[in-house]
Amino acid sequence: MSLAAAPVKAFFALSRGTQASLSVAQPLTAALLAADHPPPVRLAAATVAAFAGFFAAFAVNDVLDVDLDRRRFAHVRPYEGADLDGVGGRHPLALGRVSRRAALTYIATLGLVALVVTALLGWVCVALFAVAACLQVLYCRLATVTSVKFLVSGVMVAVGAAVGWFTVSTAVDAPRLGLLLVWMAAWEIGGRNIPNDLADLDEDRHLGVRTLPVVHGPRTAAAVACGFLLLAGAASCALAWVALRSFGTVGLAGTLLVAAVTSVGPALALLRRPRPPVALAVFNRASLQPVGVLAAFAAGLATGG
Repeated sequence: MSLAAAPVKAFFALSRGTQASLSVAQPLTAALLAADHPPPVRLAAATVAAFAGFFAAFAVNDVLDVDLDRRRFAHVRPYEGADLDGVGGRHPLALGRVSRRAALTYIATLGLVALVVTALLGWVCVALFAVAACLQVLYCRLATVTSVKFLVSGVMVAVGAAVGWFTVSTAVDAPRLGLLLVWMAAWEIGGRNIPNDLADLDEDRHLGVRTLPVVHGPRTAAAVACGFLLLAGAASCALAWVALRSFGTVGLAGTLLVAAVTSVGPALALLRRPRPPVALAVFNRASLQPVGVLAAFAAGLATGG
């Protein structure tokens, strides 16, 4: 590997680049819900802000948890499996592949880009961006404090997605926006947060991290995740139904298919076998849900429903 390629891969890993890129679908889906045909310039600006914001946010998580992650590598989980969060390597700051100074400069640069572009899109977007950033810091600080911090994570993701709505519209459509917030929060909790904690169960026990699986056991955690994941699937389908005039039967059918593949199937699999390898597979599949719904909505718009 060349000297030039190594830092790029390390910074990609610092931001959990695959997961950060997939996350951009969240505000973009919100933008389509707010305006069937959002202004291209504002949509492009929102995309730039989203990429910069998510890459910075995931990197912040590694900076705040660096001491915990250093201890984590002394007790790595004893199984292997594909992990979207691990593409490019896990926790490069903790491994010394990126210096703290370089990480902070990287985060500050991306954060500034996200903040400036967001400011150009409106003060509401800036306010929501700030709230999401504060919730991210709070979530990291609660790592060893409480097992219900997943609620903070759910609200954080919902708030972050809402930024996309207000980049293209100042009007509030209560049914659409309300369902969007429920969907995003439920999906984050049931599809990503709790399954990811269950996948890291052995490590977290060793490190004293308080998560739902650690405190209440894998079966309880799987049941809670299943409930939230099914709620996420139902909310996404309800959104497609409420927005039927916008995305048509193509959007609805596509969303139903996405919900079946990324919510119902994974939820039932986790409920049957609440084990770390299964939880990791659920996390990977559920992570694709917003991208799938965005694709379904875009197809509905492109085909006229």
